[in-house]
Amino acid sequence: MFKQQKVSIAVRQVLFASTLIATGPVWAQSTAATEAASTEKAETEAFETIVVTGSVPGRTQIESAIAVTSVDAEMIKDFQPSSEAEVFRMIPGIQVAGTAGPGGNSNIAVRGLPVATGGSPFVQIQEDGLPTVLFGDLQFGNNDYWTRFDSSVDRVEGVRGGTAGTFSSQSPGAIINYISNYGEVEGGLLRLNTGVGHDEKKVDFRYGGSASDSVNFHVGGYVKQGKGPLDAAFNVSESAQVKANVTKFLADDVSYFRVLVKVADTQEPNYTGAPALANYDGNSFSDLRPYPGFDGRNQSNYSIHNQEFLIVNREGVTERVEMSGITTEAFSLGNELHYEFKNDIVLDNKMRWTDMSGGFTSPFFNAATTASVLGSTVNGAVVNSIRYANGPQAGELYDSAYLNNNTNVNTNIRDVGSFVNDLAVSKEFAIDDNTFTARAGYFYMNQNVAADWHTNRTYSELSGDNPAMLDLFDDAGNQLTANGIAGFNDNWGAGNARDYDLAYTDTAPYLALDFDTDLFTLDASVRRDTVDASGWTAAGGEVFNTVVDGVAIPTLIPNGARENLNYSVSYTSWTVGGLYKLNEDTSLFTRASKGGRFNGDRQTVSGKINADGSLNQQGLTSAVDFVNQYELGVKRRGEVLDGFYTFELTLLKGDFKQSTYELSATRCGGVAGGCVIDAEYKSQGAEILGTVRIGDFSLVGNATYSDAEKLSAGATNWTRADGIPDLIYTLSSNYHINDQWVTGLNITGQTSAIDGAGNEYPDNYTLGGSLRYSPTDNLEFGFQVYNLTDEFDIRGSGGLADATVTPTVISGNPVIGRTATASVTVTF
Repeated sequence: MFKQQKVSIAVRQVLFASTLIATGPVWAQSTAATEAASTEKAETEAFETIVVTGSVPGRTQIESAIAVTSVDAEMIKDFQPSSEAEVFRMIPGIQVAGTAGPGGNSNIAVRGLPVATGGSPFVQIQEDGLPTVLFGDLQFGNNDYWTRFDSSVDRVEGVRGGTAGTFSSQSPGAIINYISNYGEVEGGLLRLNTGVGHDEKKVDFRYGGSASDSVNFHVGGYVKQGKGPLDAAFNVSESAQVKANVTKFLADDVSYFRVLVKVADTQEPNYTGAPALANYDGNSFSDLRPYPGFDGRNQSNYSIHNQEFLIVNREGVTERVEMSGITTEAFSLGNELHYEFKNDIVLDNKMRWTDMSGGFTSPFFNAATTASVLGSTVNGAVVNSIRYANGPQAGELYDSAYLNNNTNVNTNIRDVGSFVNDLAVSKEFAIDDNTFTARAGYFYMNQNVAADWHTNRTYSELSGDNPAMLDLFDDAGNQLTANGIAGFNDNWGAGNARDYDLAYTDTAPYLALDFDTDLFTLDASVRRDTVDASGWTAAGGEVFNTVVDGVAIPTLIPNGARENLNYSVSYTSWTVGGLYKLNEDTSLFTRASKGGRFNGDRQTVSGKINADGSLNQQGLTSAVDFVNQYELGVKRRGEVLDGFYTFELTLLKGDFKQSTYELSATRCGGVAGGCVIDAEYKSQGAEILGTVRIGDFSLVGNATYSDAEKLSAGATNWTRADGIPDLIYTLSSNYHINDQWVTGLNITGQTSAIDGAGNEYPDNYTLGGSLRYSPTDNLEFGFQVYNLTDEFDIRGSGGLADATVTPTVISGNPVIGRTATASVTVTF
């Protein structure tokens, strides 16, 4: 009864949202002339954007039998996302909390198919049609580390389901494609952004246009620096990125050759949580509010007293590392060739070579009672007292009720470079007045994955104001820790003191057939992936002591048993779909698909690999996860109240089975050392998109409704899937007061969600606002506010820290609080 009531409420919310929301371009320009031109284009070309991601080339959105959304740069600017992942909340079907911070490390689910462990196993992030990394859930290397939205990007295109699994590898759930500005329109901009009330500076820039009658170019990027909105006491953001491209059109003016270059050096924080207070009744949290002294809306556990820390590196030598969050260094060089031969034969080839590395160095967070540490055994001795290890109270007894007992983690990602090439040849055949298109292609990608992990057992003060490290002592006064470190590389057990150098090569021939008439289209495509795995992984080993300041600290380095990988796995993905054109403004589509994704580095150190490098039976069973999906949708555009609208509704049903390795104790029933998670998942629901523009008012948004369930290994009853709210939505509106002033309001929200332990977090939403003033052509002053009402919103992930007190103490990742930014933009 309770679940039926929740579903009915969610359905009513979907129906209510469907009368309001929409998706498409946001029309917010600097001059009246530009505004009028943009409005005319929107009215005449709504749904006419040519889809370039995961589909047959040349189709518009309204003609494509797929669920696809295009989010342009102006729309993203107006929405003011607080992180890269929050950009993805603007794409229906994508379900992500967006609270991990600008560095990344988000769990990106799609269409109610949850993330069993971490990362985005069924979602691929691309730049200009090629993957940034082959696997979305690389351990400590999720795919949202390696992309940054900046002024070089023209739009972000999202394709969900169906062809996402046959036009690309490792993406049966969705493809999110960052499409560059290629300089088709002459001009550029310089935008200066500054935090108001917090230290953060960013400069965005771009310029593009024609270098000659047959050559276009574009260059763009950003530089960013500051302490961020969560009031870190040192610079946690130090990032720069430049992307450039040159396009040479050939003699026929439609064929072209393009060169693309990207250089990036980024450092951004990863927010790992904060304590909170809540009422707790029957596994349900309510009235969430900040914990006294640590308000996660504007504070974090980044601290000057933990700005750097010791690790024992892979050679067994102590080394001091900076608390640098998520860092990336990338240089990529690519090209595209589009060549149209006679007789309607077209060749497309995309290539990119990438040299890329990075790191994940973050202060993880978990609220624990101080009493649970006192009296416990740490490093062979009973803890009798806890003292401040540094900071203004160094040496004094620590008597607060709670502390942070989670790890300082440093992951050195030595190499995540790749080489990728995608070649396709298509041919059109005229059959009476109809068109039949055959497209055959071959995809190749080699992905390196080399890293070493350093997870220290660590204790620190529970505070949002530069928390100090804590040292433990036994009853004789002997010190058991060194500057808060109780163990080197041993926080999650011996198996997670890890070093590896792996390579995966994915080759995939694919075939797509498409039949197009004036009334309908039919299409089918198939892809055959073969993934070859090689390299080695080392983990665990004998414990030895490292003496720091006279204290012997237990230490592990990955010199234990070594796995050598030498295996190959092949699998097939397919989809069949069709679209019926009721008229030029309305179309219906349907699709069925089965898409596979290969389990990459999460297969290692999990008992799945034989001594000769082959997969054992358990490994063969879990090597590939398949997603089955069924879709039925309608796309519609038209006039309303002297304005116009677009609308798209897609009904969904899907399921998948996953067996994967998880390293954290949180998802392993509290057991350290990792575990294999086996489960089945199923979901049904709907996606809604559209736009509304009436006079000087525009409204843009989307919503996703999901009824997602999970069947754990050995269980007989399906239960609610964790991390997936019944409804997630975004709305963004603008009103042009006159030729000079534009104001906007946006909202992002969701209904309740549960964590891995089944605790339910309440529904909530956050508001944002903007005001822009253009005193003259090509000059704009902007003021944007994220989370206008300063909501304390934890979007369904966290943990119960202490249920013995009222209110209950929990851990969670709240959204950033009220954050204001001012900007000056010059266009030219």
